[in-house]
Amino acid sequence: MKEVLTTKRGRKIIYVLSIVLFLVTVMLISNIASTNKTLERIKENAREEVEKTLISTGLATYTKDIEDNVGVDPVSVHNENLPENTTETPQDIGTVVAPKENWNIETVTAISLGNGETVPVPIGFYYVGGDLNTGVIISDNEEDQYDGKIDKTTWEYTTNLKGNQFVWIPCAEEEYKKCEVWNGTTQSHTILAYGGWDKTTYTSELPQIRKYEGFYVARYEAGLAETIPEFTQTQQQTGSNQIYNKEGIPQSRAGQVPWNFIDWTTSQKNAKSMYNTNSVSSGLITGTQWDVMLKRIVEKTDLTEADLTNSANWGNYTNNSIEYKGRMARGWYSNSWYLGVFGGETEGKTSNYSSNDGDLLTTGASKQTEKYHIYDVAGSLWEWTDESSFYKAGNINETNIQYHVRRGGSFLNVYSTFPACYRHGVSHATSTELDIGFRITLYIK
Repeated sequence: MKEVLTTKRGRKIIYVLSIVLFLVTVMLISNIASTNKTLERIKENAREEVEKTLISTGLATYTKDIEDNVGVDPVSVHNENLPENTTETPQDIGTVVAPKENWNIETVTAISLGNGETVPVPIGFYYVGGDLNTGVIISDNEEDQYDGKIDKTTWEYTTNLKGNQFVWIPCAEEEYKKCEVWNGTTQSHTILAYGGWDKTTYTSELPQIRKYEGFYVARYEAGLAETIPEFTQTQQQTGSNQIYNKEGIPQSRAGQVPWNFIDWTTSQKNAKSMYNTNSVSSGLITGTQWDVMLKRIVEKTDLTEADLTNSANWGNYTNNSIEYKGRMARGWYSNSWYLGVFGGETEGKTSNYSSNDGDLLTTGASKQTEKYHIYDVAGSLWEWTDESSFYKAGNINETNIQYHVRRGGSFLNVYSTFPACYRHGVSHATSTELDIGFRITLYIK
């Protein structure tokens, strides 16, 4: 009887020990698996750090293949696999080439312009056409991409492009500054501009210029957001008229209703909302960018500085008549300012008024307003900039109130009084007028 009891107790002990041994074994296996997972995670983090280091130093190229194929060794994909693009070894137009030194290849793709010149195209954008002499155009729609068959840079083709478009303005750091003198005349109050404008360049603009030696500016004045319907009856300009003073994502395409009746604060907010990706952010064009853009236009087109101080030859102004094909809205003054609705598409010439009347066109409607593949820099709508002024409207002796500068004149102004270079520095941030709009610029990260 005692042996049986002993045997049963022994079996019980053995059974308990077996369970304990099993649990210990499970725990050991689990710890090993967890350790392996930890090791794998450490290895993966180390691999990612190596990849980031290689990319940031230019020793490896980020490609879709690396994205799609886990385990591909980034070291095996080097920039030397991309062709060099020089005047001695020029690559075909539209070819992806080796980036320039210090370019962030996680942010831009280097594209050949066909003559040894290279331009940085932000990830998410596509090269459409043009070169550094005519103006390089990019689009955020892949369907607009250069195909080597169709010249997509012409005025006739503008409405066929589907995406928002921007033009590259090359500029070295030493050239990136505001201009106080146009056509030999110093800008001052009552001559070409209000003299109280801020003459400094924002330091936040300089990293892009140092790295890429240039910036992208919208090809067109900001077009009305697709989420905001056009007004369907005549609008009177009043302080309470906020018909378009709303948040939304602007467009930079041909044939759009230009976004007016919008104040500086909302313009700036909407400009920033257009893009904020891993490659670019967007904003309101600055005073420095406007001046550098004008200098580039003079350098590379048939215009001279005289055309910047008297913009008759290339702007939509009240005392100018230009050929157009697009839509038009009539603006006029009769005790107060009014703007009619945009009609259907027509073609012809704008009216030449003596004063107080004008024809506002949809974006890019006239070939005459295009210079360096950029439209409506002169006339059409005044354009808000990020530049500040310190004069109070009507009293230039008051310097303690900040106002904001708009540029270029409008369809209700004359081309000699308010030309392309003019700084209008007495506009309050809450002004919503029928002849003020804005333009976007890009910042490559």
